[in-house]
Amino acid sequence: MGLLEDSAVKVGKGMGIIILLINVFFPGIGTIIAGVMTEEKDKSSSAIIVGILQLVLSACCIGWLWAIWTGIQIMQVSD
Repeated sequence: MGLLEDSAVKVGKGMGIIILLINVFFPGIGTIIAGVMTEEKDKSSSAIIVGILQLVLSACCIGWLWAIWTGIQIMQVSD
């Protein structure tokens, strides 16, 4: 899959909600944390790269919206 599809990694259900909340208040940080915590090691680097991009782009609001969307996707695919 592509970089964006691989950034929605599986974490625990409770952690998925926390990742979403972190991404709302600190764009990109939640995605980076999810990339580090996931057991899907083949998708880990994609999530970390996307999190860094979200963090950089949050200055112009694009990264913030993208981080919220990624947080929702992570929450949906989590156990």
